[in-house]
Amino acid sequence: MADEKVAKREALAVPPYLSFKTFKNFIDSLKVGIPTRIDRTVLSSMSGAVRSQLMAALRYLGLVSPHGVTTEKLATLVNSEGAEFSLALRAILKEGYPFLFQDFDLMRATTGQMEEAFRKAGASGETIRKCVSFFLAAAKASALPISPHVKTSSVSRTPSTKAKRSNGASTGDVVAAAAPSPNAPLSPPMATWSQMLLAKFPSFDPNWPNEVKAKWFESFEKLMKSEGKA
Repeated sequence: MADEKVAKREALAVPPYLSFKTFKNFIDSLKVGIPTRIDRTVLSSMSGAVRSQLMAALRYLGLVSPHGVTTEKLATLVNSEGAEFSLALRAILKEGYPFLFQDFDLMRATTGQMEEAFRKAGASGETIRKCVSFFLAAAKASALPISPHVKTSSVSRTPSTKAKRSNGASTGDVVAAAAPSPNAPLSPPMATWSQMLLAKFPSFDPNWPNEVKAKWFESFEKLMKSEGKA
């Protein structure tokens, strides 16, 4: 019975849709020591909603088991820094988002194509925008080049009905007032030269001689620093 419940939860799983900053802060917090299991006692400082979103993300990315037991993937991510962290995160993204790396051109995709991919993966409504936002932030942290045509704000936030608030304003009015200015700059910017270089950067091979590995990490670090200044 328990296995059946786990299988149902996994079937309903959608890609991570929490703030990437929250995710990264949690990963950094484990540098003092990785527990054998992630449960609510480890996440006691978080609200219930954020805690649920984080646990769902950790399970989806294979960083914990369905029962919260920490995996080797999580240990690798927590214990890495700089270029090694980017490399570890990129490997996790490629494994966790197969629908974006198989028969999908990340360097040329549009916002619509990205949203369609996440919709097919199980996301819906406002969650789609959040899924795209998390992935784009994670891709940036892993130095993974993404199409400049992908943005995160095209999914409408306006509800189908205007629920009246106590002060007389409708939910739709509040959303409209909070919408970004039409003169705001578009994001993300066009691909930089360093992003184009990263797209052609050779994949890391653990079987390389130590001297070659060292040069690879050195070059990768330089590209990341160049991208950070761009």
